[in-house]
Amino acid sequence: YGHSEADLGIVSMFSGFGPAFHKSYHEVLPPAPGFAARRDLYELHHHLNHWEIFGAGYRGGAMKLVQRLLAGMNK
Repeated sequence: YGHSEADLGIVSMFSGFGPAFHKSYHEVLPPAPGFAARRDLYELHHHLNHWEIFGAGYRGGAMKLVQRLLAGMNK
């Protein structure tokens, strides 16, 4: 019973789904207002989880998202 945006976080992390997937997904479940602002946060959750479980190979992706989120807060 998780939020659909969390599902899209893992999809973004591994980016194995093309534009047709996202279009079809959002036709069935339209993005909630503000989704674009939360997308990086949901993806960061998965990067941090993978970093903890699988090691430092996920550090770079996590830090990139943290920097992007912090930059967005200063706008």
